[in-house]
Amino acid sequence: MIELKNVSCQFGDKIAVDRVGLTIETGETCVLVGSSGGGKSTTLKMINRLLPRSAGEILIDNQSVDSFDVRQLRLNMGYVIQGTGLFPHWTVARNIGLVPRLLGWETARTQQRVHELLALLGMEAAEFAGKYPHQLSGGTGPAGGGGPGAGGRSQHPADGRAVRRTGCHYP
Repeated sequence: MIELKNVSCQFGDKIAVDRVGLTIETGETCVLVGSSGGGKSTTLKMINRLLPRSAGEILIDNQSVDSFDVRQLRLNMGYVIQGTGLFPHWTVARNIGLVPRLLGWETARTQQRVHELLALLGMEAAEFAGKYPHQLSGGTGPAGGGGPGAGGRSQHPADGRAVRRTGCHYP
């Protein structure tokens, strides 16, 4: 479970996030929706300690995020940022396999998981694993379509990278 209790973030005189309270139960999917500049990305960055909070408390399973090793905290948290958040010079398979590699998984296990996640996202490994993110824009089929930057298949590898082995966390 992730809990935000009266969390605020201020940059100088500008209040970016003001007293947010939120509880996300284990296994639950949460989407932050709002206008540009509304504090969505700032809130996510405070949860994984990319940005410090000015006030309030952030807990994961009743423990302050400050008590976690920052590397482990970030490796065990899956979220998809605005846009795709992919490395454009890496293939789809390499992008999806990033976190398992960082966790020290063996190559065969990582490849197997990448193929599982591609299938989960409705993307055939033989067709998509070797492509680069810019080659996915405007895809059609179960993922939808659109031009560059319109989401569709181009967002899927980032979604796959955020999915955890159990639906929540890697072992």
